[in-house]
Amino acid sequence: MSALDDLETEEMKHRADEALKVGRDSKMCDIQLHDLRVSRMQFAIEAFRYFNSSELSFEIKNLSQKGRLTVNNAELEYLNKVELPRKAIVRFAEFVFLVEKEDGESTDYFETVFELAALPPSLELICCSSLSPVPETGLAFPVAPNSAVELAEGEF
Repeated sequence: MSALDDLETEEMKHRADEALKVGRDSKMCDIQLHDLRVSRMQFAIEAFRYFNSSELSFEIKNLSQKGRLTVNNAELEYLNKVELPRKAIVRFAEFVFLVEKEDGESTDYFETVFELAALPPSLELICCSSLSPVPETGLAFPVAPNSAVELAEGEF
């Protein structure tokens, strides 16, 4: 039995004024992962709004004292938090999640949907991203799919 077997593929609503907690503890966590590699409380996602904004933004906080949590390759230590970008890869234990924020109208609640990805999250983030990276020069150069770009050492 997989740790994700209990997760439904249907939408789940969460109050915007309460943190969404993920971990093993069925009493404290909104989403339970039944795997001993997961901490009792692994992480929390909390909604917030910037001053003079009606759009919900989200932060993720590491609640595990022992487990590593990385967001787009930035490691968060215990109680560290970071704002979630529109798309992020969240890693902990043996799990990899692609977290995507979609636009919506509600300020009272937000919804989550868990589904198995057709591609690994790292490929899905790269392949499906509508944003192109912009180098420090501020000039973006489109790169054709399946083409390689060679850079000299120290060149970005």
